[in-house]
Formats: sequence, C-alpha cells, structure tokens
Amino acid sequence: MSEGSPATKVATVAVAVVVLIAVAAVLLLQDAKEPPGGRPGGPTTVPPPPSSDVTPSRTEPPPPTPTPTVPPSPTAPSSPSCPMPAPVQLTVLTFNIHFGTGHDGSVQLDRIAEEIRAWEPDVVLLQEVDKGRPVSGNLHQAEVLGTLTGLHHVYGGNSRNTGAGPRGNAILTRFPILDSGNTHLPMAGGRELRGLLHARIDVGGVPVSVYATHFDHRSRQARKVAAKTVVRLLAADPLPKVLGGDLNTGPDSRAVRILRRSGLGDAWAVGKGKGATVPAHRPGSRIDFILHDGWFTPLQAEVLFSAVSDHRPVWTRMQLQPPPAC
Repeated sequence: MSEGSPATKVATVAVAVVVLIAVAAVLLLQDAKEPPGGRPGGPTTVPPPPSSDVTPSRTEPPPPTPTPTVPPSPTAPSSPSCPMPAPVQLTVLTFNIHFGTGHDGSVQLDRIAEEIRAWEPDVVLLQEVDKGRPVSGNLHQAEVLGTLTGLHHVYGGNSRNTGAGPRGNAILTRFPILDSGNTHLPMAGGRELRGLLHARIDVGGVPVSVYATHFDHRSRQARKVAAKTVVRLLAADPLPKVLGGDLNTGPDSRAVRILRRSGLGDAWAVGKGKGATVPAHRPGSRIDFILHDGWFTPLQAEVLFSAVSDHRPVWTRMQLQPPPAC
C-alpha cells in the first residue's frame, strides 16, 4: 500500500484518537488521587484574616475599617450637648454714702438716690448705711433708697451699740434677689464691728453672687484679718462673684494684696489714672474697689462725682461669661 492511500490515512487517524483517549484516562485517574483542597501550593478559596484578627466565613464580608474619631479641642468652651451661654454685660457701682449726710450735715437720701438713678447701675454696693440711728434721721436707709431708686434691696447691719440702730452695708439691684446673708468680720484690734453682706441675684437666669464690705479705718491688723476672712468665704462660693467696698487702704496694702492673690481681679485695670476716691472734693487716695473673679471681664471703669458723700463712687461695666448649666 502506498503512503498516500486512503487506507493509510484512516489508520493514522484511528491511532491518534486512541492515543488521545489514553492520555485523557491517565489525567482523570491522577485527579481522583489528589486531596479535595487542590494541588499543594495552589490558591485557597478562604480569604486571609483581616488586620482586626477576625476570620470571616466565606459568605461574610470583611469587617469595615473603623473611622477614627477626632477628640474635641481642649480650648473649646463648650460642646453641642452643653453649650456655653452668651455673655452678659452689667454695670456695678460701689459707693460709701456717709450715712446719707451731705457736707452741711443734713440727711440727703433723695439726692443720693438721684445720683444712683442717673448712673443707671445694675448692682449697687453701699457702705455706711444706717438703720434707725438718730444721727441720720432714724431711717431704714436701705429701704428708703430701694424705694426711691426702684431697685431691690438687702441690708446687713454691724453695730453692737444697743443704744442706736446698726450701721452697715446694703445692696441694691435691678435683678431679683434670690437670697442674702450678712457675716460679721473679726474685729482683730479694730474699733468697730464690720461685715460682709452677700446677695445671690438672678442675672437673666444665671445665679451670681455680689458682696459689699467696709474694712476698719484704724487697724491694719483688722484689715488684714478681714481680707483673709473674705477670701475664705468667697472661696466656698462656686458662683460668679463681684466684691465691692470701702477697704480703707490702698492698692499696694497687705489687705488688698491678700484679696488679689486669692485670684480676684481689679476692675480698675481698665480705668485711667489713679482711681482716687477720697476726699471727695479733691481725691488723692484710692480706697474704694470693685473686685471680681474670672467669670467677669471689666470693660470700662470710672470714678464718678458725688455732690453729697465724702467719697466718690466707683463704677464699672463688666462682661459676665456665665458658666455652662450642665
């Protein structure tokens, strides 16, 4: 038979088919012997564990990458859940009224009231206020001034003289007075009993403490002890606070340094000049002060003129940053 005959071609094709069938059979037998996981070194069907060390099943997606949280700024004044209230401005006046008597010795409470109304203060801290004393007309002077000015008032008398009514401090304010109290200061060598009058007032829903005081005019030791007592009492008060009064000593004195070192600021930091208040006709000494804690920022301070008293009053406009209520 020749090479190119039809019979030869058929035989060749038949042989090739047999060879292919044999190869396929061998491959199938090898697959049957391998483990179900596939050939060693082959790709796995289970995803590798995520960085969170959690191994999901084949049907679970890997856990999402956590979103980092940014901590609040340490300088932020408030948070959305506890917002800081808006600042409030108020004016404060401290005034030694010399028991309401003018330069001619007559009682002139109507003129004192007229001066107070003209200055339009929100809070008035008064010293040398009498109650039922013959020398000053036997009047309850705080009550009279409250009526004449249309302001709420509280009074704290300090005299131990049973033959006459007390002399002390008063607070007038246009804000509601929530409560009040008067604390006698240690005499510590002084000649007269002095006091610290406190009123808790409602400034647009914010409770604020205001204090009026009058230190001894003769004894340096009494003033020092009084200052330490005032610091202790104010330190126990968590509310925003203002302290005003006739301290009978200058800004560089030991008593004032004790008050300032306790953390109280001086409203006269924004005033001009010495801030002298006595004697009224030609002031040369600064002995009347308005002090405040860190919730207040003084914006303006002035020494005003009085045609009645032997002191000039001190007036300041302050900004109160109320603390958060929560």
